[in-house]
Amino acid sequence: MNISVFHNGNAQGDFPVDGDYFRQKIEIPAKEGKMTFTLQFPIRDIQSYWTPQLRTPGIRLLWNIIAESAAQSYYPFASFFNLGQTNRFSIGTTNLVDDTRITAKMNQESCIYEITVDVTLSGVSEDFDLIIDRREVLWTEALADWRTAAGGDMPLPEFPAGAWEPVFCTWYAVHAAMTQDWVEANCKSASELGFKTLIIDDGWCFDEKKRVSPETLTHWYEQIGDWKLSKEKFPDFDAHRQRVQAMGMKYMLWVTPFLIGAKSELCQEIRHALGTTYHEGRYLFDSSHKDACEKVIAKLRHVIEDYKLDGLKVDFLDEIRPSQETPRGMHTLDFIRELSREIRNVNPEALIEFRQSYSTIQMIPYGTQFRAGDVPFDYIDNFQRLCQIRISMGDGVPVHADPAYWHPAETTENAARHMIASLVGVPMISMELTTLSETEKNIIRFWLDFYQAHRNALNLGKWNVRYHLNAVAYALCNTPEESILILNDSARLSEALAKCSGRIWICNLSPDALSLDGAICYTPDGRESNPGIIPEAGLGVINK
Repeated sequence: MNISVFHNGNAQGDFPVDGDYFRQKIEIPAKEGKMTFTLQFPIRDIQSYWTPQLRTPGIRLLWNIIAESAAQSYYPFASFFNLGQTNRFSIGTTNLVDDTRITAKMNQESCIYEITVDVTLSGVSEDFDLIIDRREVLWTEALADWRTAAGGDMPLPEFPAGAWEPVFCTWYAVHAAMTQDWVEANCKSASELGFKTLIIDDGWCFDEKKRVSPETLTHWYEQIGDWKLSKEKFPDFDAHRQRVQAMGMKYMLWVTPFLIGAKSELCQEIRHALGTTYHEGRYLFDSSHKDACEKVIAKLRHVIEDYKLDGLKVDFLDEIRPSQETPRGMHTLDFIRELSREIRNVNPEALIEFRQSYSTIQMIPYGTQFRAGDVPFDYIDNFQRLCQIRISMGDGVPVHADPAYWHPAETTENAARHMIASLVGVPMISMELTTLSETEKNIIRFWLDFYQAHRNALNLGKWNVRYHLNAVAYALCNTPEESILILNDSARLSEALAKCSGRIWICNLSPDALSLDGAICYTPDGRESNPGIIPEAGLGVINK
């Protein structure tokens, strides 16, 4: 296997790929233009592939596979593997900032994938490594080794204590129809259940009380960008915030730096730095305009400083899409770095939530918690998104579940499955808490108590995520003292238990009751049940 190298379309030479693990330093001939690498590998014993855009592996070998990344969106890696999840070919670079595109095109006649890696350089790009991994290991191990090579072996920062605490979020429960009284009533319930952080999501900075619908979405964001509290919704915000904080809850507000509402004052001030595409009431901010960056960051500093907040949920950084034609990775990273610095200048312990596609190792210095994308009603997708963030970021990082949200008449088992799925991260919920049934409250308390009792293992233990076909079979967290198994595929129980040690807790996410001799078992809402049979959505514990 040979790799051909081009710079701005001009051939720079070839070099052979030696061995099963190959790492080549790429010296940039000029800090501009485009670096391109081409190579081929045989489609032999390959049935699946994965790129960071996928929550779970793709089980169809597509004719064309494209993975795009930049500092604010995913990362440059792709893997191809067999039915048993054994790596056959993985490729990535250690350049996490510049806009990159990895393309695999199927050549049926030659039985190969033709790989092209395009890296669009910025004026300050640095040399980087190209990595090709053909070892017979699980593809998740190949990803972990790439992550280490790309900088994932750097010491983690000391995350604020609040980054590990369960969260109540307003979004699904009320969308933009919240009021100060509604928030306080629900925070009272949330704090009694065990939640320690409040996120006021989108809707706090305009008066209109609305829910998401096809009609409201057409102009949803038209007023955002100035970040002024709605006096109608929050007539007494300072006292209100203090009342919520007195309940033992951190107070956070939602912001979205790159979406500028068409009716905002800021839109007129920085019109030269906005794109021309109007979508759902807003334009997209281009952070390459430094004068406009200062104005946007000043607005966001005002939010955390003047409202005396404990943190910000920073949304939609990934709206700046990776692009080979208009690369913005470096500018976007500069903006994110400066925004994070300003937030921490105001409050060194500030909580800064980032979302799924920018929950990556290059963002660890700038965020404090990294949350799964929107999955209302869908506990399996929440589980699998959390696993995706785990394999992308490594251990010891505050990973947060998307808020659990279910129908008021949902079954006991499914309500508990929402809570079990969230244990791969820090639990979060967005329900109308004041009208919950006693059974729902018992479910939430039981699993939050479980999280708190095992938070050291869940947050700081070693995670092992095992896939089968296009689903996560189980996620396992190990420490020397205990193992916590979240089982999605009941057929894999014996396999997973063989990897456990110490006291073993089995959280049954699967659709089956699990037979396990000697297990002490609990129902979905925490009542002790028949020993040796872990109920659906229940809990079992054994000693190994």
